[in-house]
Amino acid sequence: MNLYSFMSVCYDLLDKIWFSDKGRNPRDVIEKLIPNRACTVLDMCCGTFSNGLPIAKKNPNNRVIGLDRSEDMLKEARRKVKSADLANVKLLCQDATYTGLESESFDYIIIGLVLHECNEMLWNRILREAHRLLKKDGKLIILEWDKQRAISRKIKFAPIYVLEVLGNPKYFTQMYYSDKSRFFESYRFQMLEQYECNYTVVMSLRKNGYN
Repeated sequence: MNLYSFMSVCYDLLDKIWFSDKGRNPRDVIEKLIPNRACTVLDMCCGTFSNGLPIAKKNPNNRVIGLDRSEDMLKEARRKVKSADLANVKLLCQDATYTGLESESFDYIIIGLVLHECNEMLWNRILREAHRLLKKDGKLIILEWDKQRAISRKIKFAPIYVLEVLGNPKYFTQMYYSDKSRFFESYRFQMLEQYECNYTVVMSLRKNGYN
């Protein structure tokens, strides 16, 4: 079993172990940010499609595109889509740094639990591509790990924190402790709203320069 195959098996455990605690599930928050109207949604680096799937189920008027470079992840995503019998979903095996998709073609772009795994070069390339793909009045929705304050939550989050630090010590901690508004402003996005969720924060942003 290769790395991505292993990750595709473990990825959805997040929802069962960390996101299902009493409080706010970030998947639910993301779902509520996207209305059921004729619009296009891109789940960028979608993995097993954990963010895009509930949106496609709830909003049949949305056209939801899931994009990931891992066929192992997409294999599980396709199984979910087939099981749910969804006709408003398309899954693409493509690199998020260069998708080949049309400029300004998406109303919403979701990047969930991705950026903390990247270095500065990938931050720049992924967010530049998201900026290119987003419509002028579109919204970028970011899901990232958030700093924990309660001792009980620090203890439960510890396994994830340790694994992330071991895997990418410099850039995970840089993202984890960053001022998110200033971080995304440096990539030409303006923070609109932040929502504190279970172990995470969900952020809604727009392109700089547009109302």
